[in-house]
Amino acid sequence: MKDYLQMMIAMAIILALIPCVGYVKRTVVSSDSEADSDTVKLLIEDTGEILSLSMQEYIIGAVFAQMPAEFEEEALKAQAVLASTYAERRKIAESENPTEELDGAYLSDDSSLYQAYFTEEQAKEVYGNEYDEAYEKISSAAEYAENLMLTYDDEPILVAFHGISFGFTESAKTMWGEKIEYLQSVESEVDAKMEECISQNAFTESEMKVLLEEKYSDEELSDSAENWISTASQSQLGTVLQVKIGDGVYDAGEFCEAIGLNSQHFELTYVDGVFEFEVSGCGHLVGMSQYGANSMAQDGKSCEEILLHYFSGTLLVEK
Repeated sequence: MKDYLQMMIAMAIILALIPCVGYVKRTVVSSDSEADSDTVKLLIEDTGEILSLSMQEYIIGAVFAQMPAEFEEEALKAQAVLASTYAERRKIAESENPTEELDGAYLSDDSSLYQAYFTEEQAKEVYGNEYDEAYEKISSAAEYAENLMLTYDDEPILVAFHGISFGFTESAKTMWGEKIEYLQSVESEVDAKMEECISQNAFTESEMKVLLEEKYSDEELSDSAENWISTASQSQLGTVLQVKIGDGVYDAGEFCEAIGLNSQHFELTYVDGVFEFEVSGCGHLVGMSQYGANSMAQDGKSCEEILLHYFSGTLLVEK
């Protein structure tokens, strides 16, 4: 399970806005497809091929990449609904304002820009001999979700999820500076009781100095190492929003990424020449906690109950 949390960090879970990034021009080869309204067009970065997938096929690949198959059925359904919702939102966005680099696709398999997706080969590599069992569970969730989406004001929501919270999720306003009515802070109390919630990172002075000088080369570090890093601002719930490095103040998310912390909810101590971070949660902490969703499913909550808990004021509707 902890390996999965590390994978979540590497996969960039969500985008509030679609970034504009330059790509090398590709030769595009489309596979056989159904009508455009029933397909999800996915650009494969390595080959330039555009796959025209059924919604169910897309959801299967997305859930394989985003949630462990051993999770509960209702949690997998919730993740599948989010994948379906994300695809619908991307289709609308591309129909209104096409991204030139996508060459007509709705999204790509580049998980630094779009939500993660596994091909069948990638899923088999991850699951090995357990692939068939995993596929059965995930395809069942995809079948449930393919004609559903989560909406707010009659539009598919901006999908946000993370591995595990620290006992509460944070709002989009707090973490991203943008108020989104359905991405408010909600309790996810059980997360804080799980061993997966807490991670520890320790760095010697020399190790930390190398990391800081690489990332913050303009800052002059003092002779006293304990003054190199401090919290500049934090949320009401204790999530670090800005850090002070030397004389400068910087975004805590970028700092955590630079030194490999699982989330911005951390406590720092400096003892005997060692920087020690105790980190709670994994990911950006906004939207659905996946471990929280799984715990709710274990307690008998339905997919819809899970989604409406984490996305306040939304509706689960048929497309």
